[in-house]
Amino acid sequence: MDKTINALGLMSGTSMDGIDASLITSDGEKNINIVGNLYLKYDPELKSSLIRFCQKINSKNDLVANIEEYEKLERKVTVKHAEIASKLISTFNLNVRIVGFHGQTILHKPKENYTIQMGNAKLLSQLLDKDIIYKFRDNDLKNGGEGAPLTPIYHHFLKKKLNIETPVLFLNIGGISNYTFSYKEKIIAKDAGPGNCLMDNYIKKILNKDFDEDGKLASAGKVDNILINNIFEHEVYNSESKRSFDTKDFDINFVRGLNKEDALANLNFFTAKFIAENIKKNFKEKLTILISGGGRKNKTLVSNLKKLLDDEIYEIDQFNLDGDFIESQAFAFLGIRSFFKKNISFPSTTGVNKSVTGGEIILRLKKS
Repeated sequence: MDKTINALGLMSGTSMDGIDASLITSDGEKNINIVGNLYLKYDPELKSSLIRFCQKINSKNDLVANIEEYEKLERKVTVKHAEIASKLISTFNLNVRIVGFHGQTILHKPKENYTIQMGNAKLLSQLLDKDIIYKFRDNDLKNGGEGAPLTPIYHHFLKKKLNIETPVLFLNIGGISNYTFSYKEKIIAKDAGPGNCLMDNYIKKILNKDFDEDGKLASAGKVDNILINNIFEHEVYNSESKRSFDTKDFDINFVRGLNKEDALANLNFFTAKFIAENIKKNFKEKLTILISGGGRKNKTLVSNLKKLLDDEIYEIDQFNLDGDFIESQAFAFLGIRSFFKKNISFPSTTGVNKSVTGGEIILRLKKS
């Protein structure tokens, strides 16, 4: 029988705000104990450097041409991951067996069969003196999948932990939004469309702020339904066959010329409509929707979702879970499943040809 082990999960999302870190104890199945979570915000210089770097990287060739800058940023990002991981381990004084290290996504190109997550697993292993599991998406891509989303198996067992027996949809709204449908033993998952990326991109560009706090600016603007419908038809047509998205799949040009409140109102409503229509198209049953990720704090976005969906919608925090750390917990859980060679990708989640495990392990250097 598989043992229960302690694992640390590290996740830095497409919003590039910082690093979420979580400690869990689990067997990679129903036994899940969430020990604790911590967050480390990227300093403004590192965040700006990452955003600027990603904006000019659109292919592997771009990466090769900028490899020196990549390696410098990678070291900084890895050191930050080690910093938060060390602090979390020290805070809870737990003997961590493995670290699930996602890294910072730079490019996600499943149709071209590659995905790039920035992070040096060997350096992290040396800094922490721990075994590291990373490259969670590679084996999925090798077997015909899109490499995302990977968190559904954690959502599925989290639902069991919560003892919810009705159909549940876990909706994570980060830079990109994704969902997991879980009912009995059935799991279906895919990216739902944009999350915070359009709104964050706009407000950073126009007002030099990180995000529209609580969706206040968006709430003061007016939605242009003709504009939304025109752009929506175009965007949906172009994304019909996609299971996963990159933030570069969407842009903010359609709100050019609007004042900032109206622009954010339309970006906000477009995001909600994209997510809602995706859900309605794929699920006909009455759902309990649990929202996690930073987007759940945007009151205007959540309000728009509630108007567009005829389902019960809750913040996952209402179930005594911290909605900021579901993904970092998931990568601790995926680390455990990878360690035990359990499957982490499934045909109904990533489109992989068959259910497969994933993740490569970097063993700590043994001291002589």
